[in-house]
Amino acid sequence: MHYRVSGEKRTLHREEDNFMAPKGKTMLKVVSILYIIFSGISILFGLLALVGGGMIAAGGDMLGAGVGAVAAIMGVVVILSSVFSLIVGIIGVKNCAKPEKAQVCFVLGIILIVLAALSLISSFGSNGNVFSGLIGLVLPVLYTLGAYWNKQSAIAPAAPQAPSDDANRNGPEL
Repeated sequence: MHYRVSGEKRTLHREEDNFMAPKGKTMLKVVSILYIIFSGISILFGLLALVGGGMIAAGGDMLGAGVGAVAAIMGVVVILSSVFSLIVGIIGVKNCAKPEKAQVCFVLGIILIVLAALSLISSFGSNGNVFSGLIGLVLPVLYTLGAYWNKQSAIAPAAPQAPSDDANRNGPEL
């Protein structure tokens, strides 16, 4: 933080500036923010599918009711998965600078990878777009990698301590 006093530049140091940021902090924070943004957009699309499905189902004929019910169910699934992703993003942003909380983010990242892998596998079976499934794996892998790096920062070995003066004064212990 800088400020000027009578034309002279002075620097203020905060206590937080003296500690080293965890290695994965930036990656975890950026990916978490992306999760929050994409989750918000997905929740809107899920709500649109839910409302649109309800309107189609209210159309009256049997086919419309079936299609509307499927669209509404898909909307609910999209909303639930997006809320989970939103929570993961919020937890990532909140804990990105706390290496002691990295294990929580790491476990959530593994869950995201498993879900993305299941989505990728299902795209093989349904002749879906495999490329989008592979892209869907990128964010969970980056999230987990950032959490892993933070976890490694938390368990980094402490610097060796110099022996105390008492041990040197009394000579070696027998």
